[in-house]
Amino acid sequence: MKKVIYQLIAGVAGLLFLAPTNAQTGVASNSKYGHGADSVECVKCLSLYQQDYKNNNYADAIVYWRKVFKDCPKSSVNNVPRGIAMYQYFISRELNPNTKSALVDTLMMVYEEGIASRPQKKGEYLAAMAQDMQKYLENTPATQKKILKVLEGSIVNDKENTLPVTYANYMKICIDLNGSGDLSDEDLLDNYTKVSDWLSAAIRKTSNEELAKARDMIDDGFARSPAANCENLAKIYGPKFESSKNDLEFLKKLTRLLNRNECTNGKLFEQASEKQFELDPSAASAFNMAILFLKKENFAKAIEYFDNAIEHETNPLENAKYLCQKGQILLSKFNKYVDAKKCAIEAAKLRPNWGEPYVLLANVYAQAKCGDDEFEKAQVYWVVVDKLIKAKTVDTEYAERVNGSIKSYTQYFPKKEEAFFRNITDGTSVSVECWVNETTKARW
Repeated sequence: MKKVIYQLIAGVAGLLFLAPTNAQTGVASNSKYGHGADSVECVKCLSLYQQDYKNNNYADAIVYWRKVFKDCPKSSVNNVPRGIAMYQYFISRELNPNTKSALVDTLMMVYEEGIASRPQKKGEYLAAMAQDMQKYLENTPATQKKILKVLEGSIVNDKENTLPVTYANYMKICIDLNGSGDLSDEDLLDNYTKVSDWLSAAIRKTSNEELAKARDMIDDGFARSPAANCENLAKIYGPKFESSKNDLEFLKKLTRLLNRNECTNGKLFEQASEKQFELDPSAASAFNMAILFLKKENFAKAIEYFDNAIEHETNPLENAKYLCQKGQILLSKFNKYVDAKKCAIEAAKLRPNWGEPYVLLANVYAQAKCGDDEFEKAQVYWVVVDKLIKAKTVDTEYAERVNGSIKSYTQYFPKKEEAFFRNITDGTSVSVECWVNETTKARW
């Protein structure tokens, strides 16, 4: 095969030398192959390395690839990704620490060339580069801070197209650095706010369910970090409030931090929420006011602000969250079962892959007293379990949460002996009427 390739290249070379040209590499001429003899050499090395690469003969392929990468990198869009793949292969098998370090340095250089030569792929290359830095470089605070900058570059470049894992990696490094004392609490809080802003902007643009789940996971992870406590937030941001109370962006950042870390009982949240709503009566600020009145146990006022948030919110994922919280208040504080049911159903339509609306619906139905006798009233627990199963089916993260409830509610199913006299057997379709108005199947 190599002999045939050499013959083809020789033929091309003969044609090229019919016209007088000066040798010039692709880099020197800013062209794909270069000119004259250098062009012939580039075509030869490109063909040889591609053939060896396809045959997984990386040891030979890399020799020709280096020549192509040095003299005519524009000759193929595959040069960078193939170079990355080969160096990853060599690094994974190298035992000598010094040689391995040199290979990693070269891999980083290949990434940088990819970023320079194909700026449209910058975010993708930066994200992959960060992963390899985490995998191959020594795990030191200095290295982790470098990786943070690379990840931030990827996020800023790709915006709403950033993969959820990139956000997650960014925050994990921040939390780890904070835990080791190499990132201050204030810097961690600022970085968390920054990630939340990036994610919120991406979710508003795309309504991407995976991004919404990533934000939930990041919120949970941050909330478990030692820095995420109400005392810290008040100590860091309390003194800044008076001088920044007319700065809307500061207020948004502050209320988001306080809200997500359940620090909504203090005076700082109250002051910031009221000022934010005064400056910007938006969905987000209405939501903060709803939380504020919820904490004050003024539930009617909380419902009023939830309605305001729902009316002004344009993002379906956020609206689903507002609807579920409103529905929970209607259920637990006002016993308005039908209205709470409407909230749950609307939330499920807006965010069908989220388990929360179905959990709310199950809780609503568990309060139902539909039927003329105890048997008919017990039928609703079939529906309750249906909704809990639905919750973990559409959103596997809810499985652990609902499994205990499923087991608990199963004991309230109608008695099998009584069902026999009503001509109801396992699998029979049963209608649960009144305001529930659902169809289920009998089982024990």
